[in-house]
Amino acid sequence: MAKTGDQGTATEALRRMGEADPKLAAQVILHSLPAAAANLPSGLSYQLEISDLGAYRVAANGGPAQVKEIPAGGELNGDAFAILTDASTLARIAGGRSPIGPLLRGKLKLRGKRRKALALRKLSQDAGPRELAKLGAPVDPDLIYRALAYAIDPEWTRGHNFRLGYEIVAPPNEQGGGRWHLDVRDGVVTAGPGFGDPGEDGEPDGIARVSTDTFRKLLSGELTPSQAMQLNLTEIDGDIYAVTLAGRWIDRAEGRDGAELEREVRQRQIQSSRSGAWGSKASTGANGGASSDAGDPGAQRPKGGLMDYEQLYALWERQNWRSHELDFSVDREHWLATPAEAQAHTAFSLGSFYVGEERVTADLAPFVMAAPSGEVEAFLSTQLVDEMRHAVFFDRWMAQVMGLEADDMRSRLQELESKMLGEPWHFLFDDSLRDIANRIKAKPDDLELFVEGIVTYHMVTEGVLAMPGQRIIIQYTEDHSLFPGFNKGFRLVEQDEHRHIAFGVRFLKDVCEERPEMKAVILRRLEELLPKAAEVFMPPEADDPADFTSYGHHSSQVYGFAYQALQRRMKMIGVEIPPAEQMMPGPVDYSGLAERRPLREQADAGRLATPA
Repeated sequence: MAKTGDQGTATEALRRMGEADPKLAAQVILHSLPAAAANLPSGLSYQLEISDLGAYRVAANGGPAQVKEIPAGGELNGDAFAILTDASTLARIAGGRSPIGPLLRGKLKLRGKRRKALALRKLSQDAGPRELAKLGAPVDPDLIYRALAYAIDPEWTRGHNFRLGYEIVAPPNEQGGGRWHLDVRDGVVTAGPGFGDPGEDGEPDGIARVSTDTFRKLLSGELTPSQAMQLNLTEIDGDIYAVTLAGRWIDRAEGRDGAELEREVRQRQIQSSRSGAWGSKASTGANGGASSDAGDPGAQRPKGGLMDYEQLYALWERQNWRSHELDFSVDREHWLATPAEAQAHTAFSLGSFYVGEERVTADLAPFVMAAPSGEVEAFLSTQLVDEMRHAVFFDRWMAQVMGLEADDMRSRLQELESKMLGEPWHFLFDDSLRDIANRIKAKPDDLELFVEGIVTYHMVTEGVLAMPGQRIIIQYTEDHSLFPGFNKGFRLVEQDEHRHIAFGVRFLKDVCEERPEMKAVILRRLEELLPKAAEVFMPPEADDPADFTSYGHHSSQVYGFAYQALQRRMKMIGVEIPPAEQMMPGPVDYSGLAERRPLREQADAGRLATPA
């Protein structure tokens, strides 16, 4: 990865382009002239004639300059001067070369008022597609994507090998759509029109797809890439890390990645300093990052024979799946490539699970003490340890991948809880779960309280809320080849949660068979909690729990999945629950979490308008 300050410029890109493909460089210069010439004195017009590309009149009028094709070799007709050159010479001058040499050799000719030509010193050297879009001028996506091969410094791509596809989807009967590819092969970058389809040679590892309207808004800065993803306006199929990394390189080529590079260096240092946490054994990973290699925690016993708490915990994990053995080396690189805005969204999603896992660990202790039988006590004891293992898994990831600034687990938990968790989360975990845990602790022999607690803990917190969230995030990271270490660990967490929920269903079924009046207790508790607690699904950028998108799924799909899972479990227990509109905070869609409608289908249906 490039170091802080290793930023590209449009001038450097033009220099590379001019050497390899001068005609493309000249086309890019012509395309950028409305923005580059916007600062010229109003009323000034001149002619630019490029051999093999034609002649053009450039007229400054206080806004985007007007660039119009004209016949070559004509009279000035009021234009201040005319410049005659070839594509290669124009590219060299735009890339920073002095025009004196080409003038002396006859490669650059000037007729008309030479003193007026001095105004060209005010041409913007860094004007490009973004400036055109901000000015409302037309942009040519074909030139933009073909130019990527020269905008991206080949040195940035060392050690990386992937092929990306970019697709712009135009509404019916409109222009502006198309497909392009970007190939990165360990220091060699190529780009051009089209990309392979499944089964063909050259099939992309990742595809980024937007509408023409979203493409324009991304160029102009009305939307950031992270916002477009959160609003489901950008679709990414396949390797999201490669797409994100290429996006970072594109920003860097324009000198726009400095803050992210500084953030990356800072987080890499934190990752490295935390690589030995929870019994991990550090080694060097890709691009200089630290990787976590499985090792025997007992072999790290310090002088005196005493292990610290993290080593003792890691030693216990050898009897089960082991958080300390999960390899986060690739995750660290994925995280470093992720822009800060997207990091904040991920931190909210995963932070909710992290703080929740620690909280349910602490709140399960009264349940163990109040267990109505030895068998229930035995299971709940294993679950308590499971929940702390989950918290440790998240803590490792937060410390070693996200690079949270705090140096210990409780400080990291407090940092996330104070900054990110909203009112619905506190309603569930503070007003509901912790409250029932405290009441069980005060009255451990009250079976009705214990039943309310199992409903709150196993049916609502784990069954309705945690399980759909796990499915969405696991599916998303799997689909996009993102954070493989986290994906593996979260699947193991999900495996444990299935066992916990199965216990809750069995316990409530047994209780209802012995004490049928407990069905009313279960139903009352569900009705008290669900409409408000289910709002924890809503991401922080959304403001309506009935209409939001998270990880490519609409809220109705999330609520539909959660409601159906609850309905199925309640049927096994023998409890009939009210319809979804009474239990969920918004409409439900039973199509499932895997069903996402692609942009191309939306375009065909004429539904590409940006959400208000």
